Amino acid sequence: MNAYWETPLAETVRRSSAYAPHRTATASAAQWLGSYREDVPTSSNQGVGAMPFQRWFRFKEAFSPKFVADTINDLPGRIESCLDPFGGSGTSALTCRMLGLSSCSIEVNPFLADLIEAKVTPLPGSEVARDYDQIIRNLVVTEADYRVALGMPKTFVQSDGADRYVFEADVFAHARAINRSIETLPSDTRRILRVLLGSTLVPNSNVLINGKGRRYRRNWQERRRTSDDLLNSLDRAVDAAVDDLARYSVPPSGDTHSVLRGDARQMLKKVSRADVAILSPPYPNSFDYTDVYNLELWMLGYLNSVEDNRALRGRTLRSHVQIKWSDELQERRSDAVMDTVRQLQSIRGKLWNRNIPEMIAYYFDDLHSIFREFKRILGIGQHAVVAIGDSRYGGKLIDVATLLAAEVKPLGFELRDGRAIRSMRASSQHGGSLSLREHCLVFERTA
Repeated sequence: MNAYWETPLAETVRRSSAYAPHRTATASAAQWLGSYREDVPTSSNQGVGAMPFQRWFRFKEAFSPKFVADTINDLPGRIESCLDPFGGSGTSALTCRMLGLSSCSIEVNPFLADLIEAKVTPLPGSEVARDYDQIIRNLVVTEADYRVALGMPKTFVQSDGADRYVFEADVFAHARAINRSIETLPSDTRRILRVLLGSTLVPNSNVLINGKGRRYRRNWQERRRTSDDLLNSLDRAVDAAVDDLARYSVPPSGDTHSVLRGDARQMLKKVSRADVAILSPPYPNSFDYTDVYNLELWMLGYLNSVEDNRALRGRTLRSHVQIKWSDELQERRSDAVMDTVRQLQSIRGKLWNRNIPEMIAYYFDDLHSIFREFKRILGIGQHAVVAIGDSRYGGKLIDVATLLAAEVKPLGFELRDGRAIRSMRASSQHGGSLSLREHCLVFERTA
Protein backbone atom coordinates (compact mmCIF):
# COMPACT_ATOMS: atom_id res chain seq x y z
CA MET A 1 0.00 0.00 0.00
CA ASN A 2 1.42 3.39 -0.99
CA ALA A 3 1.58 6.37 1.34
CA TYR A 4 -1.15 7.94 -0.72
CA TRP A 5 -1.54 10.94 1.58
CA GLU A 6 1.93 11.98 0.32
CA THR A 7 0.99 11.87 -3.39
CA PRO A 8 1.77 15.14 -5.24
CA LEU A 9 -1.41 16.99 -6.18
CA ALA A 10 -0.64 16.89 -9.90
CA GLU A 11 -0.44 13.09 -9.75
CA THR A 12 -3.69 12.92 -7.78
CA VAL A 13 -5.40 15.02 -10.47
CA ARG A 14 -3.98 12.91 -13.30
CA ARG A 15 -5.01 9.59 -11.79
CA SER A 16 -8.42 10.80 -10.63
CA SER A 17 -9.31 12.14 -14.07
CA ALA A 18 -9.20 8.59 -15.40
CA TYR A 19 -12.26 7.79 -13.30
CA ALA A 20 -14.41 10.46 -14.87
CA PRO A 21 -16.83 8.96 -17.43
CA HIS A 22 -16.49 11.49 -20.27
CA ARG A 23 -14.41 14.43 -21.44
CA THR A 24 -16.49 17.15 -19.78
CA ALA A 25 -16.42 15.32 -16.47
CA THR A 26 -12.67 14.73 -16.78
CA ALA A 27 -12.02 18.46 -17.20
CA SER A 28 -14.34 19.29 -14.31
CA ALA A 29 -12.71 16.76 -11.97
CA ALA A 30 -9.23 18.02 -12.85
CA GLN A 31 -10.20 21.66 -12.38
CA TRP A 32 -11.96 20.97 -9.10
CA LEU A 33 -9.18 18.90 -7.51
CA GLY A 34 -6.60 21.33 -8.83
CA SER A 35 -8.11 24.10 -6.69
CA TYR A 36 -7.03 22.26 -3.50
CA ARG A 37 -4.14 23.82 -1.56
CA GLU A 38 -1.65 21.02 -1.00
CA ASP A 39 0.72 22.63 1.53
CA VAL A 40 -1.40 21.33 4.45
CA PRO A 41 -2.08 17.85 5.88
CA THR A 42 -4.51 15.97 3.62
CA SER A 43 -6.16 14.51 6.70
CA SER A 44 -7.42 17.99 7.55
CA ASN A 45 -9.84 20.35 5.82
CA GLN A 46 -7.42 23.27 5.80
CA GLY A 47 -6.76 23.29 2.05
CA VAL A 48 -10.35 23.58 0.80
CA GLY A 49 -11.09 27.25 1.45
CA ALA A 50 -11.27 28.09 -2.27
CA MET A 51 -12.67 24.78 -3.52
CA PRO A 52 -16.08 24.93 -5.16
CA PHE A 53 -18.82 23.36 -3.00
CA GLN A 54 -16.43 22.91 -0.08
CA ARG A 55 -16.37 26.67 0.42
CA TRP A 56 -20.11 26.68 1.11
CA PHE A 57 -19.58 26.02 4.81
CA ARG A 58 -16.41 26.18 6.88
CA PHE A 59 -15.98 22.71 8.35
CA LYS A 60 -12.99 21.95 10.51
CA GLU A 61 -13.50 18.29 11.40
CA ALA A 62 -12.89 16.63 8.02
CA PHE A 63 -10.36 14.98 5.80
CA SER A 64 -9.70 16.55 2.41
CA PRO A 65 -11.03 15.66 -1.07
CA LYS A 66 -7.44 14.82 -1.98
CA PHE A 67 -7.37 12.22 0.80
CA VAL A 68 -10.51 10.59 -0.62
CA ALA A 69 -9.26 10.72 -4.21
CA ASP A 70 -5.86 9.26 -3.30
CA THR A 71 -7.51 6.50 -1.30
CA ILE A 72 -9.72 5.54 -4.25
CA ASN A 73 -6.77 5.69 -6.65
CA ASP A 74 -4.41 3.57 -4.57
CA LEU A 75 -6.64 0.75 -3.37
CA PRO A 76 -6.50 -2.42 -5.50
CA GLY A 77 -9.32 -2.97 -7.96
CA ARG A 78 -11.67 -0.43 -9.48
CA ILE A 79 -13.90 1.41 -7.03
CA GLU A 80 -17.44 2.20 -8.15
CA SER A 81 -19.18 2.94 -4.85
CA CYS A 82 -18.03 4.48 -1.57
CA LEU A 83 -19.60 4.41 1.90
CA ASP A 84 -18.99 7.08 4.53
CA PRO A 85 -20.95 6.38 7.75
CA PHE A 86 -19.87 9.70 9.30
CA GLY A 87 -20.64 11.96 6.35
CA GLY A 88 -19.85 15.29 8.03
CA SER A 89 -19.40 17.99 5.40
CA GLY A 90 -19.85 15.50 2.53
CA THR A 91 -16.23 15.34 1.38
CA SER A 92 -16.45 11.66 0.41
CA ALA A 93 -19.77 12.09 -1.37
CA LEU A 94 -18.70 15.22 -3.24
CA THR A 95 -15.40 13.70 -4.35
CA CYS A 96 -17.28 10.66 -5.65
CA ARG A 97 -19.70 12.92 -7.48
CA MET A 98 -16.85 14.76 -9.18
CA LEU A 99 -15.18 11.46 -10.18
CA GLY A 100 -18.39 9.85 -11.44
CA LEU A 101 -18.65 7.27 -8.64
CA SER A 102 -21.65 6.43 -6.47
CA SER A 103 -21.75 7.19 -2.77
CA CYS A 104 -23.73 6.52 0.37
CA SER A 105 -23.36 8.90 3.31
CA ILE A 106 -24.79 8.58 6.81
CA GLU A 107 -25.05 11.65 9.02
CA VAL A 108 -26.81 12.07 12.35
CA ASN A 109 -26.63 15.88 12.41
CA PRO A 110 -29.59 17.12 10.30
CA PHE A 111 -27.86 20.37 9.31
CA LEU A 112 -24.81 18.49 8.04
CA ALA A 113 -27.04 15.97 6.26
CA ASP A 114 -28.59 18.91 4.39
CA LEU A 115 -25.09 20.19 3.59
CA ILE A 116 -24.11 16.83 2.07
CA GLU A 117 -27.30 16.53 0.06
CA ALA A 118 -27.00 20.09 -1.23
CA LYS A 119 -23.50 19.36 -2.54
CA VAL A 120 -24.44 16.22 -4.47
CA THR A 121 -27.86 17.28 -5.82
CA PRO A 122 -27.73 18.70 -9.38
CA LEU A 123 -29.53 22.02 -9.35
CA PRO A 124 -29.58 24.94 -11.82
CA GLY A 125 -27.87 27.91 -10.25
CA SER A 126 -30.45 30.17 -11.88
CA GLU A 127 -33.18 28.62 -9.70
CA VAL A 128 -31.20 29.31 -6.55
CA ALA A 129 -30.54 32.92 -7.60
CA ARG A 130 -34.20 33.46 -8.55
CA ASP A 131 -35.59 32.07 -5.29
CA TYR A 132 -33.05 33.94 -3.18
CA ASP A 133 -33.81 37.22 -4.92
CA GLN A 134 -37.53 36.69 -4.32
CA ILE A 135 -36.96 36.02 -0.61
CA ILE A 136 -34.85 39.12 -0.05
CA ARG A 137 -37.14 41.42 -2.05
CA ASN A 138 -40.20 40.25 -0.12
CA LEU A 139 -38.57 39.85 3.30
CA VAL A 140 -40.67 40.96 6.25
CA VAL A 141 -39.15 40.97 9.74
CA THR A 142 -41.80 40.62 12.43
CA GLU A 143 -41.76 41.31 16.16
CA ALA A 144 -41.76 37.56 16.79
CA ASP A 145 -38.46 37.22 14.88
CA TYR A 146 -36.74 39.20 17.64
CA ARG A 147 -37.72 36.66 20.32
CA VAL A 148 -35.93 33.40 21.05
CA ALA A 149 -37.94 30.32 20.19
CA LEU A 150 -39.17 27.99 22.91
CA GLY A 151 -36.23 26.00 24.26
CA MET A 152 -33.60 28.09 22.47
CA PRO A 153 -30.81 29.42 24.73
CA LYS A 154 -31.75 32.92 25.84
CA THR A 155 -28.18 34.11 25.33
CA PHE A 156 -28.62 33.80 21.55
CA VAL A 157 -29.97 37.35 21.26
CA GLN A 158 -29.23 40.72 22.77
CA SER A 159 -31.58 41.58 25.62
CA ASP A 160 -31.83 44.13 28.41
CA GLY A 161 -29.33 43.47 31.18
CA ALA A 162 -27.48 40.68 29.36
CA ASP A 163 -23.69 40.91 29.74
CA ARG A 164 -23.06 38.53 26.86
CA TYR A 165 -25.11 37.41 23.90
CA VAL A 166 -24.41 35.65 20.62
CA PHE A 167 -26.23 37.90 18.14
CA GLU A 168 -27.14 41.55 17.95
CA ALA A 169 -30.94 41.78 17.98
CA ASP A 170 -31.24 42.96 14.37
CA VAL A 171 -28.94 40.22 13.06
CA PHE A 172 -30.86 37.58 15.00
CA ALA A 173 -34.24 38.78 13.75
CA HIS A 174 -33.19 38.99 10.10
CA ALA A 175 -31.65 35.52 10.19
CA ARG A 176 -34.85 34.09 11.66
CA ALA A 177 -37.00 35.92 9.12
CA ILE A 178 -34.91 34.71 6.19
CA ASN A 179 -35.04 31.15 7.48
CA ARG A 180 -38.82 31.39 7.87
CA SER A 181 -39.10 32.53 4.24
CA ILE A 182 -36.77 29.77 3.03
CA GLU A 183 -39.16 27.21 4.51
CA THR A 184 -41.72 28.09 1.80
CA LEU A 185 -39.42 27.03 -1.07
CA PRO A 186 -39.21 23.68 -2.92
CA SER A 187 -36.98 21.15 -1.17
CA ASP A 188 -33.84 21.48 -3.30
CA THR A 189 -33.55 25.27 -3.16
CA ARG A 190 -34.77 25.29 0.46
CA ARG A 191 -31.95 22.94 1.42
CA ILE A 192 -29.12 24.85 -0.23
CA LEU A 193 -30.30 28.30 0.89
CA ARG A 194 -30.69 27.10 4.47
CA VAL A 195 -27.14 25.74 4.34
CA LEU A 196 -25.82 29.02 2.95
CA LEU A 197 -27.66 31.00 5.62
CA GLY A 198 -26.07 28.67 8.16
CA SER A 199 -22.64 29.56 6.79
CA THR A 200 -23.18 33.24 7.66
CA LEU A 201 -24.26 32.79 11.28
CA VAL A 202 -20.92 32.43 13.07
CA PRO A 203 -19.14 35.18 11.04
CA ASN A 204 -21.95 37.58 11.98
CA SER A 205 -22.08 36.60 15.64
CA ASN A 206 -20.11 37.59 18.72
CA VAL A 207 -18.60 34.12 19.09
CA LEU A 208 -16.05 31.79 17.56
CA ILE A 209 -16.38 28.01 17.37
CA ASN A 210 -13.70 25.57 18.48
CA GLY A 211 -13.65 21.86 19.26
CA LYS A 212 -15.31 22.32 22.64
CA GLY A 213 -18.12 24.57 21.43
CA ARG A 214 -18.18 28.36 21.29
CA ARG A 215 -16.29 31.18 22.96
CA TYR A 216 -16.72 34.93 22.73
CA ARG A 217 -14.51 36.87 20.37
CA ARG A 218 -11.85 39.09 21.84
CA ASN A 219 -13.22 42.65 22.10
CA TRP A 220 -16.55 41.48 20.66
CA GLN A 221 -18.30 44.52 22.11
CA GLU A 222 -16.35 46.71 19.68
CA ARG A 223 -17.25 44.55 16.68
CA ARG A 224 -20.96 45.15 16.29
CA ARG A 225 -22.50 43.19 13.41
CA THR A 226 -25.59 44.57 11.68
CA SER A 227 -28.35 43.10 9.52
CA ASP A 228 -26.57 44.65 6.51
CA ASP A 229 -23.46 42.63 7.39
CA LEU A 230 -25.57 39.49 7.50
CA LEU A 231 -27.24 40.21 4.16
CA ASN A 232 -23.94 41.09 2.49
CA SER A 233 -22.44 37.83 3.74
CA LEU A 234 -25.39 35.87 2.43
CA ASP A 235 -25.23 37.65 -0.93
CA ARG A 236 -21.60 36.56 -1.32
CA ALA A 237 -22.36 32.99 -0.23
CA VAL A 238 -25.24 32.66 -2.71
CA ASP A 239 -23.16 34.18 -5.53
CA ALA A 240 -20.38 31.65 -4.89
CA ALA A 241 -22.80 28.72 -4.77
CA VAL A 242 -24.57 29.80 -7.97
CA ASP A 243 -21.18 30.06 -9.69
CA ASP A 244 -20.16 26.58 -8.46
CA LEU A 245 -23.42 25.03 -9.64
CA ALA A 246 -23.02 26.63 -13.07
CA ARG A 247 -19.36 25.70 -13.53
CA TYR A 248 -19.69 22.10 -12.37
CA SER A 249 -22.97 21.12 -13.97
CA VAL A 250 -21.48 18.04 -15.64
CA PRO A 251 -23.69 15.61 -17.60
CA PRO A 252 -24.92 12.67 -15.53
CA SER A 253 -22.81 9.52 -15.53
CA GLY A 254 -25.18 7.03 -13.91
CA ASP A 255 -23.75 7.49 -10.41
CA THR A 256 -26.13 7.77 -7.47
CA HIS A 257 -25.71 9.52 -4.11
CA SER A 258 -27.82 8.63 -1.11
CA VAL A 259 -27.83 10.40 2.25
CA LEU A 260 -29.18 8.43 5.20
CA ARG A 261 -30.13 10.60 8.16
CA GLY A 262 -29.62 9.17 11.61
CA ASP A 263 -27.45 7.09 13.91
CA ALA A 264 -24.72 5.33 11.90
CA ARG A 265 -24.98 2.27 14.12
CA GLN A 266 -28.59 1.83 12.98
CA MET A 267 -28.51 3.30 9.48
CA LEU A 268 -25.73 0.94 8.35
CA LYS A 269 -28.28 -1.87 8.52
CA LYS A 270 -29.96 -0.26 5.50
CA VAL A 271 -26.79 -0.39 3.36
CA SER A 272 -26.45 -3.51 1.22
CA ARG A 273 -22.99 -3.15 -0.33
CA ALA A 274 -20.09 -0.82 -1.15
CA ASP A 275 -16.64 -1.20 -2.69
CA VAL A 276 -14.88 0.78 0.03
CA ALA A 277 -15.66 2.51 3.31
CA ILE A 278 -13.84 5.79 3.92
CA LEU A 279 -14.54 7.36 7.28
CA SER A 280 -13.38 9.64 10.03
CA PRO A 281 -15.47 8.84 13.10
CA PRO A 282 -15.51 11.18 16.10
CA TYR A 283 -12.32 10.77 18.07
CA PRO A 284 -12.50 9.61 21.73
CA ASN A 285 -11.73 13.16 22.83
CA SER A 286 -14.92 13.88 24.84
CA PHE A 287 -16.08 16.47 22.26
CA ASP A 288 -19.82 16.56 21.70
CA TYR A 289 -20.13 17.69 18.10
CA THR A 290 -23.77 18.61 18.52
CA ASP A 291 -22.44 21.49 20.65
CA VAL A 292 -20.11 22.58 17.84
CA TYR A 293 -23.11 23.09 15.52
CA ASN A 294 -25.44 24.38 18.19
CA LEU A 295 -25.96 27.77 16.52
CA GLU A 296 -26.95 26.33 13.16
CA LEU A 297 -29.18 23.65 14.67
CA TRP A 298 -31.20 26.12 16.75
CA MET A 299 -31.24 29.13 14.44
CA LEU A 300 -32.29 27.13 11.37
CA GLY A 301 -35.04 25.24 13.14
CA TYR A 302 -33.51 21.76 13.28
CA LEU A 303 -33.93 21.86 17.06
CA ASN A 304 -37.18 23.08 18.58
CA SER A 305 -36.88 21.97 22.18
CA VAL A 306 -34.44 20.86 24.84
CA GLU A 307 -35.75 17.34 24.26
CA ASP A 308 -34.78 17.56 20.57
CA ASN A 309 -31.25 18.52 21.58
CA ARG A 310 -31.01 15.68 24.10
CA ALA A 311 -32.35 13.14 21.59
CA LEU A 312 -29.84 14.19 18.93
CA ARG A 313 -27.00 13.96 21.42
CA GLY A 314 -28.14 10.45 22.35
CA ARG A 315 -27.89 9.30 18.73
CA THR A 316 -24.23 10.25 18.39
CA LEU A 317 -21.26 7.95 18.79
CA ARG A 318 -20.42 7.49 22.46
CA SER A 319 -17.24 9.57 22.31
CA HIS A 320 -18.21 12.17 24.93
CA VAL A 321 -19.42 12.43 28.52
CA GLN A 322 -22.23 14.94 28.07
CA ILE A 323 -24.54 11.98 28.58
CA LYS A 324 -23.99 9.35 31.24
CA TRP A 325 -24.35 6.28 29.09
CA SER A 326 -26.12 3.38 30.77
CA ASP A 327 -26.31 0.86 27.90
CA GLU A 328 -24.96 -2.63 28.31
CA LEU A 329 -21.48 -3.21 26.92
CA GLN A 330 -20.96 -6.09 24.54
CA GLU A 331 -19.03 -8.94 26.15
CA ARG A 332 -16.56 -9.28 23.29
CA ARG A 333 -14.36 -6.23 23.92
CA SER A 334 -10.70 -6.94 23.14
CA ASP A 335 -8.21 -7.49 25.93
CA ALA A 336 -6.32 -4.38 24.78
CA VAL A 337 -9.40 -2.17 25.15
CA MET A 338 -10.36 -3.58 28.53
CA ASP A 339 -6.78 -3.22 29.84
CA THR A 340 -6.91 0.47 28.86
CA VAL A 341 -10.29 0.88 30.57
CA ARG A 342 -9.00 -0.75 33.77
CA GLN A 343 -5.94 1.53 33.80
CA LEU A 344 -8.20 4.57 33.48
CA GLN A 345 -10.44 3.26 36.25
CA SER A 346 -7.40 2.98 38.53
CA ILE A 347 -6.73 6.73 38.13
CA ARG A 348 -10.38 7.81 38.07
CA GLY A 349 -9.76 10.38 40.79
CA LYS A 350 -7.23 12.20 38.57
CA LEU A 351 -9.52 12.43 35.55
CA TRP A 352 -11.42 15.63 34.79
CA ASN A 353 -14.57 13.52 34.47
CA ARG A 354 -15.03 10.27 36.37
CA ASN A 355 -17.02 8.67 33.51
CA ILE A 356 -14.14 8.74 31.02
CA PRO A 357 -13.13 5.06 31.50
CA GLU A 358 -16.64 3.89 30.61
CA MET A 359 -16.75 6.36 27.69
CA ILE A 360 -13.68 4.68 26.20
CA ALA A 361 -15.29 1.24 26.57
CA TYR A 362 -18.50 2.46 24.94
CA TYR A 363 -16.54 4.15 22.15
CA PHE A 364 -14.83 0.96 21.05
CA ASP A 365 -18.09 -0.91 21.53
CA ASP A 366 -19.61 1.43 18.93
CA LEU A 367 -16.70 1.03 16.51
CA HIS A 368 -17.02 -2.73 16.88
CA SER A 369 -20.68 -2.51 15.82
CA ILE A 370 -19.70 -0.31 12.84
CA PHE A 371 -17.15 -2.87 11.62
CA ARG A 372 -19.59 -5.71 12.23
CA GLU A 373 -21.80 -4.05 9.60
CA PHE A 374 -18.78 -3.49 7.34
CA LYS A 375 -18.23 -7.26 7.38
CA ARG A 376 -21.64 -7.65 5.72
CA ILE A 377 -21.31 -4.68 3.36
CA LEU A 378 -17.72 -5.14 2.13
CA GLY A 379 -16.51 -8.18 0.23
CA ILE A 380 -13.38 -10.22 0.89
CA GLY A 381 -10.36 -8.16 -0.18
CA GLN A 382 -12.18 -4.84 0.13
CA HIS A 383 -11.12 -2.11 2.53
CA ALA A 384 -12.20 0.26 5.27
CA VAL A 385 -9.95 3.34 5.46
CA VAL A 386 -10.17 5.22 8.74
CA ALA A 387 -8.78 8.64 9.70
CA ILE A 388 -8.76 8.73 13.48
CA GLY A 389 -6.86 10.34 16.35
CA ASP A 390 -5.49 9.50 19.78
CA SER A 391 -6.53 11.00 23.09
CA ARG A 392 -4.91 11.32 26.50
CA TYR A 393 -6.53 11.28 29.95
CA GLY A 394 -4.78 11.56 33.30
CA GLY A 395 -1.45 11.07 31.52
CA LYS A 396 -2.68 7.82 29.93
CA LEU A 397 -2.40 7.68 26.12
CA ILE A 398 -5.41 6.20 24.34
CA ASP A 399 -3.56 4.55 21.43
CA VAL A 400 -6.56 4.36 19.13
CA ALA A 401 -4.76 2.72 16.20
CA THR A 402 -3.55 -0.22 18.29
CA LEU A 403 -6.84 -0.58 20.14
CA LEU A 404 -9.01 -0.44 17.03
CA ALA A 405 -6.83 -2.99 15.22
CA ALA A 406 -7.21 -5.38 18.16
CA GLU A 407 -10.96 -4.73 18.36
CA VAL A 408 -11.78 -5.50 14.71
CA LYS A 409 -9.36 -8.34 14.05
CA PRO A 410 -11.82 -11.00 15.36
CA LEU A 411 -14.36 -9.65 12.85
CA GLY A 412 -12.02 -10.53 9.99
CA PHE A 413 -10.35 -7.16 9.38
CA GLU A 414 -6.55 -7.03 9.15
CA LEU A 415 -4.63 -3.78 9.48
CA ARG A 416 -2.69 -3.52 6.20
CA ASP A 417 -1.30 -0.04 6.69
CA GLY A 418 -1.35 2.23 9.70
CA ARG A 419 0.66 5.43 9.85
CA ALA A 420 0.62 8.60 11.85
CA ILE A 421 -0.07 11.33 9.32
CA ARG A 422 0.07 14.38 11.56
CA SER A 423 0.52 15.47 15.15
CA MET A 424 -2.35 16.97 17.11
CA ARG A 425 -2.32 19.27 20.11
CA ALA A 426 -3.22 17.79 23.49
CA SER A 427 -5.69 19.54 25.77
CA SER A 428 -4.58 22.31 28.12
CA GLN A 429 -4.66 19.78 31.00
CA HIS A 430 -1.72 18.08 29.28
CA GLY A 431 0.24 21.19 28.40
CA GLY A 432 -1.24 21.77 24.94
CA SER A 433 1.78 20.16 23.25
CA LEU A 434 1.70 18.30 19.94
CA SER A 435 1.77 14.94 21.71
CA LEU A 436 -1.16 13.18 20.03
CA ARG A 437 -1.23 11.51 16.64
CA GLU A 438 -3.74 11.32 13.85
CA HIS A 439 -3.63 8.04 11.97
CA CYS A 440 -4.67 6.69 8.61
CA LEU A 441 -5.60 3.04 9.11
CA VAL A 442 -6.23 0.77 6.13
CA PHE A 443 -8.15 -2.38 7.09
CA GLU A 444 -8.72 -5.22 4.64
CA ARG A 445 -11.55 -7.64 5.07
CA THR A 446 -9.87 -11.04 5.00
CA ALA A 447 -12.54 -13.32 6.45
